[in-house]
Amino acid sequence: MVNPEILTALIKHNVIKGIHNMNAKQFVKQMVEDNQALFTASEMQVEAYFNSNPSQEQLVNHFIGRMVNERMNMVEISAKIANMPASTPVEELTLLTKQAQDEAKHFGMVRDVIEHITGETLDVEAAINAEAANPTAKGAALLEKYEAATDPLAMAAYQLIAEGRAEAVWNKMADCIEDTYVSSTYAKIAKDEGFHASIGARSLEQLATDTETQAKILKIANQMRMDLFEVSCMNTTALPEAQALINEAYAV
Repeated sequence: MVNPEILTALIKHNVIKGIHNMNAKQFVKQMVEDNQALFTASEMQVEAYFNSNPSQEQLVNHFIGRMVNERMNMVEISAKIANMPASTPVEELTLLTKQAQDEAKHFGMVRDVIEHITGETLDVEAAINAEAANPTAKGAALLEKYEAATDPLAMAAYQLIAEGRAEAVWNKMADCIEDTYVSSTYAKIAKDEGFHASIGARSLEQLATDTETQAKILKIANQMRMDLFEVSCMNTTALPEAQALINEAYAV
């Protein structure tokens, strides 16, 4: 039986409608729909940031943060793989291994973008150390916050929500950035992020088979959406209209 306090909170947050009547596929479909406000708000703020004509130094710092975020994703996904039991289906291992490889590839792709912008070889270790000393908000930090390496519900929710948001954000950057090399690179990253979100959807369809599990996932999801919007506000240009959209969709 689902915890009534959790169920009441989720109804109050307007992220749950008829949960007791949803099978796993319907549940994931509803989650995807509920993510759209976050994605739209994030896109609005990304567009506002790039329309503000940031300096080269600001752009480089911005992209260094994104580069480090991709590396963090690689590390956390790899930790998840290392912690999986020997009985894990090979298909699941293959999908996650592909994601970890993609994150490593993205790390290199964003590094190449930075070097393209500056015309200089990036000291990656120094950049990572500088970022660690003065960290910017990163979506990948949520993997550790939600203990996703050991919690399959949190990992699946992160993949669907955070990677889905990443697809939207990288695509919006590709649209906003005039430099064709940077734009085409970021469009490629966006495509991979969409694939990663589909891994999350697949996992959730396997996990969310009962009402109590669905309620647990939605509790994680609603907080994760708010956390990811906070990341957007700190990394791009915070907009009152984006905040209003988030409040209407997710706030108590």
